[in-house]
Amino acid sequence: QKLYEQGFITYMRTDSVNLASSAQAQIAGLVEKTYGKEYVEPRVYKTRSKNAQEAHEAIRPTDSARESAGYTEEQKKLYRLIRERTIASQMADAKLLRTKITANIKEDGIPDFSATGSRVVFDGWLACDARSRGEDVELPKTGINEALTLKDITSEEKHTEPPARYTEAGLVKELEKRGIGRPSTYAAIIKTLHDRKYVEKDGRALKPTDTGEVVSTFLEENFMNYISDTFTAEMEDKLDDIANGKREYVKTLRDFYLPFHKDIKAKEKIDKLTNLGQAPEKWKCPECGSPMIIKLGRGGKFMSCERYPECKGARRIDGSIPEPNKSIGVDKETGLDIFVLEGRFGPYVQLGEKTKDNPKPRRASIPKSKDLSSVTPEDALKYLSLPRILGTHPETGKEIIANIGRFGPYVMHDGDFRSLKKDDNVYDIQLPRALEIFKEEKKVGRRQRHKKTG
Repeated sequence: QKLYEQGFITYMRTDSVNLASSAQAQIAGLVEKTYGKEYVEPRVYKTRSKNAQEAHEAIRPTDSARESAGYTEEQKKLYRLIRERTIASQMADAKLLRTKITANIKEDGIPDFSATGSRVVFDGWLACDARSRGEDVELPKTGINEALTLKDITSEEKHTEPPARYTEAGLVKELEKRGIGRPSTYAAIIKTLHDRKYVEKDGRALKPTDTGEVVSTFLEENFMNYISDTFTAEMEDKLDDIANGKREYVKTLRDFYLPFHKDIKAKEKIDKLTNLGQAPEKWKCPECGSPMIIKLGRGGKFMSCERYPECKGARRIDGSIPEPNKSIGVDKETGLDIFVLEGRFGPYVQLGEKTKDNPKPRRASIPKSKDLSSVTPEDALKYLSLPRILGTHPETGKEIIANIGRFGPYVMHDGDFRSLKKDDNVYDIQLPRALEIFKEEKKVGRRQRHKKTG
């Protein structure tokens, strides 16, 4: 967006791969001047995406001769990528020779050493976009019976690796190949996978989480018809026909929704799917000795007795047996034990045990930066001191409270919430400082209504 606003690139919200003839002519001249006439090869591309938004031409530099543009490092990198890809698209193919070099020493009984890769005969568009050479081994030019000099020798063990996991770009490419989704929806699909914690990033790869595996298994076992490639692609074709006036939309949606609603109703009473399969045979139930099942709980995977709920034996996923919660100390004022516990929303401290007489014991979150093993009773009581009543406002007589919420530490008075500054500590802040914060003009977000002006 910033590069477009500054006039460095053309309109970027387009799926088109077509370049203006004036741009092609400029690029051809630039390539001939920079690399030579043999590198010039004007090309016209056509999109393979259905319903591509092609009202504008392809994203390209407004002036391809400009080598660098943008005010931040991120903008400069993006401009460089756009420029290199644009120029490379109008250049001749690279020519690579698949090559295998076999070598040996003069002594008998030594097996051949070989290297397989490629040799660049003509670099073509790779001269401009060198980073696209990939990971293929590039071998030098050699001749038959040429003597080689040994520089180094190493020994390493290799294992057959499973297919690589999808990256975000690889997943989008696969969706496009199968006709699922649209260029305008791919970002939303990736965002949903992350937001719902169905996948997590392992480097660049997308790795399914326990939740993702459970959801995927549940859908495969109960709604396979609706998550198949063919159903999704065919439904999108029907929606395209509706948009183009070739199909009646009410009938199309009715034909889909009535059977779908019936299937949903039929599956309403099935149990929640938390079963991830049998646990290893070596792990038996610590209470009755029965086989165990791997399940997904709020805190992640664990092993449960297959006789549950008759038997409530359990193990952690590493096979260890959970111990009863141990107190880290006692609060002198109340005489209640203090516990450090793990919950759905992270670790927290709790004052006293949950019982019929004390159904809602006091709890407080532990800061993310704190090592759980180092939490002391003093730390716990500090966390439990929130919310703190700092005093009353001199004008309204209403209480001012300090606390930690979803968006961090804050002070609150009469429904007016103010975030604390970096130098303010929610556990130490006093009434005078809170009054200073309330005197400052409140920053109003885009979607909020101003208290006075509306």
